Amino acid sequence: MWTPVLGVLKAGKPNDQKRRMKISLKFTLSLVSLLSAPSVQPGNLAYYADFDTSQWNVSASVFACTISQSIPRFGEAVFYRQAGEPILFHLEALQSDMAEGRALMTSVPPSWRQNLREQDIGYVDVVRSTRPVSLNETQTRVILAEIFKGMMPTLTRRTWYSDQDSVQVAVSPVNFQAAYRSYQSCAQNLLPVNFGQIERSTVFWSAGQMELDAQDRAMLDDIILYVQADSSVYSIQINGFTDTAGASRDNLENSRLRAFAVHEYLVNHGIEEDILETRYFGETAEYLIVPNERTAEDRARNRRVTLLLRRR
Repeated sequence: MWTPVLGVLKAGKPNDQKRRMKISLKFTLSLVSLLSAPSVQPGNLAYYADFDTSQWNVSASVFACTISQSIPRFGEAVFYRQAGEPILFHLEALQSDMAEGRALMTSVPPSWRQNLREQDIGYVDVVRSTRPVSLNETQTRVILAEIFKGMMPTLTRRTWYSDQDSVQVAVSPVNFQAAYRSYQSCAQNLLPVNFGQIERSTVFWSAGQMELDAQDRAMLDDIILYVQADSSVYSIQINGFTDTAGASRDNLENSRLRAFAVHEYLVNHGIEEDILETRYFGETAEYLIVPNERTAEDRARNRRVTLLLRRR
């Protein structure tokens, strides 16, 4: 093959065509990256992952599922779902320039979708911290819906040091779909509860009730599943209490029977007995939730077995 250079015929090198193809490819990727950028107003600090750096990472366990995107020079955009809780969104900042207050949340079309318009989708609270933005479930669902549409949810807030400058943080939809499928697989295997939900649990008893009902067993089943998954749980303290109706001796015995009904259920369903500490107190005054019982509701609050979980 011969290539004219400055009017002189020279033999082309074998790799010339490959180099030209690489240059063309780099130019194309750079152009796509430029087109994927959100529109930025003068005076704004814009943070976003462009087309060729947009990556979503998934972290999965039975305790929590996380989808996160690294935002260059800013930090991370994070969708987080803990067992027993809905999925929530937050931003983690290396150093946030956003002023406290309310940030405008918009849905911005990428530049290759010029037929769509930028839309305001609400306001969110901003605090001065390394987690400047934390959304509730409804706000999180709005952002997810926009990402699924291929839009770029963007938060805009003035800087803390100038009323003239603003910060824009955009979340890229590029490569999100595959990551979300992995997240869904994780979510299907989450435990039904998290530690905070069961750390202090209570079984209430009707007057004269000595056996666990279906609702009680369902709650204990959730505790059992969690403890079997979390090896850091080293102790479960079980305490039985009653109301003040009837004889004190009978109440002490009732609190014992109820506490050991819980104890035996846990052991029979796989909990090691050596981590259980079971006690009973009857109507001991210092443990009454309602000291001066006047109604059936007051007495019902005092008839209970509590569980306290401890972990390393």
